[in-house]
Amino acid sequence: MDFDWTTISDDPNDPRAKAAMRRLLPELRRVHTDGDVTDYVVREVRGRRVLDIGVVSHAAHYFESPGWRHGRIHRAADYCVGIDIIAPLVDELNGRGFNVRCIDATSDADLGERFDVVFIGDVIEHVANPGALLGFAARHLQPDGRLLVATPNPYSRAFYRSFRREGIIVVNLDHVAWFTPTMAYELARRSGLKMIAYHLNKPLSGWRLAWKRLLWRMNWSPVEFSFSDHLFEFALPG
Repeated sequence: MDFDWTTISDDPNDPRAKAAMRRLLPELRRVHTDGDVTDYVVREVRGRRVLDIGVVSHAAHYFESPGWRHGRIHRAADYCVGIDIIAPLVDELNGRGFNVRCIDATSDADLGERFDVVFIGDVIEHVANPGALLGFAARHLQPDGRLLVATPNPYSRAFYRSFRREGIIVVNLDHVAWFTPTMAYELARRSGLKMIAYHLNKPLSGWRLAWKRLLWRMNWSPVEFSFSDHLFEFALPG
């Protein structure tokens, strides 16, 4: 379903526009209880051409971890290019046999390659110009490609508990923004993309899964309260 609130009103707080968005979001939401965000992304990139934006994870010691996200994506993809701006760590990764470029992913640069999947993992909340970041990613998509963007979920129980416990939430000091589903949808509209889904991923099974499903079905707890991350999925229009 394509939705543009500006076709309903020039007022972003118009009750009709908000009601339409409330109807749309459950249609876009996908709940996955068979793994976390990285598990889902690894399945989506398997055997495909992939651009992974923001790969170094702040420090070199992460490279040794079996769960290091770029390592898992690199192993699953048929062809994988990584992007980051921390030059010494980019050099180290290339020395280890990875294919990583030191490029600002909010720039007008063009790698001259197009990809089936572009993944931006926990980057968008760090950048001053998220629209430029999405524009860079869109520029590198195949016509039928997909852009996956992972970012913390500000609606999650983890943040609520921290707020209750501490009174003041101090998050990652390098973060400059949150992205909720409505904000991601609007950012996509302004960036010439369309949001086709958003994913909530967390391994749940047995009685915990049964209990969560009961809470969600009875509206005793919002679905998104149980998930610490959003994974937004975008496509080119058309």
